[in-house]
Amino acid sequence: MNRKKLIYSILKEIDQGNEPKQSDYEINFEQWVEIILLIRDEGYAKNISVLFADNEVYFISISSAKVTMKGIDYLEQNNTFARTYKGLKEIRQWIKL
Repeated sequence: MNRKKLIYSILKEIDQGNEPKQSDYEINFEQWVEIILLIRDEGYAKNISVLFADNEVYFISISSAKVTMKGIDYLEQNNTFARTYKGLKEIRQWIKL
């Protein structure tokens, strides 16, 4: 799993008004949680809802998420990904590159 590409893709999709889902990427729920929490905790996006039960994440929603200025900076700093990123339709192949 290329974390930087996953973060880039998720932020790019949110920035374009889309709601990426775990099923868009070939990752399990634990990996999805890890990436979404990283995006939230690093301040790349806001309005991410995470619900815990017994210290375990059981629900994540990014339907209201918005990319922050720090997230925009991340997208700009990783603009080399922009040359090859073609959106969610081709995400699984792109992540492997």
